[in-house]
Amino acid sequence: MGGKVSSMSPAPYDYDPFTSLRQNQFSDEEYENCFRFFDSQKRGFWTREDFRRFISAFFSNKQRPYFMLNDRIEEYFQDTDFNQDEKIDYNEFILAWKTTIKLAVRPISALVIVDVQNDFISGSLALHSCPANHQGEEVVPVINRVIRNVNFDVVAYTYDWHPLNHISFYENRHLRKEAPESPIRADDAHILDTVLFVGPPNLTSTIEQVLWPAHCIQKTPGADLHPDLIRIDNAIHVYKGTNPEIDSYSAFWDNMKLSKTSLDDQLRERFVTDVYVVGLATDVCVSATAMHAVENNYRTVLIEDACRGVNEREIEVKRAELAENGCIFVDSDVVPGMVAGDDRRPEVARGTFVENLKTIGRYHPR
Repeated sequence: MGGKVSSMSPAPYDYDPFTSLRQNQFSDEEYENCFRFFDSQKRGFWTREDFRRFISAFFSNKQRPYFMLNDRIEEYFQDTDFNQDEKIDYNEFILAWKTTIKLAVRPISALVIVDVQNDFISGSLALHSCPANHQGEEVVPVINRVIRNVNFDVVAYTYDWHPLNHISFYENRHLRKEAPESPIRADDAHILDTVLFVGPPNLTSTIEQVLWPAHCIQKTPGADLHPDLIRIDNAIHVYKGTNPEIDSYSAFWDNMKLSKTSLDDQLRERFVTDVYVVGLATDVCVSATAMHAVENNYRTVLIEDACRGVNEREIEVKRAELAENGCIFVDSDVVPGMVAGDDRRPEVARGTFVENLKTIGRYHPR
């Protein structure tokens, strides 16, 4: 079986079974109707061609199918054909696809807006003064457009919220003892250098720390959100980096995963399935937040035109790491269709499908 691209064409139907499923709250009757819709021979099972039509209709954007490799379609078929009888019956379909269809057709989506704060835009750690020379304020109109145009179920704002004596501040580098094995001595360090400090006995033996200019100090104007950024009522607000001894890039965990924020619990309370990440800075707090969203089993999407970073090389490194772990990268113009469940991308749904197979004890990696 080669890696040919499928030449599936759009199914010539006015009726979309997946829209009907959503509109009828994913009732058992609608799942049965969906199965029958693709059962071309009305024999109570799907042939390979029926299954291809299902895949074509499901992985689509407003009924325009995404092209898929033939070997991936065959992999889906083999994974779904539990008894290996070369056909898909209703029980196999419902066990393999019910969860994936529901999450793809009606995702519960959160927009996590990371650290769009004054100090990163015009203050002490403004991105335009960093190696990449990005303009942090450019994310604000993009994020505002996303907020206006997309019906997110949840919106969260995150903040660097540091005390005056925070370990990450270059100005504080003499407040802590450097570890003997530190690659750079505190006396010789420059801004953006990395120093190894001796950690507090109750936390960890050593702490690797990038030295940043003092920024986002609690209750100062530099820690405020950019004034033009839209604020949503009833949003989640997450304050991180509050422990003076450990930095916290991610909105989920501190940098050493010793303590977590409330974000994961609050997203789960709201039954969130998909996390869209935007903000500042791409290669630091944005990428760390996205990575932990993946690790916490959220379908994770990074909206690239709504992010800006510190260092171009590091942005590429973090992008590769995130992609390898299953994060999806898109531009803001496609987000409305994805959140609405009309744009169902194969790369987003694959992880959900595999996790479901694992849950029901049917996953057999090849």
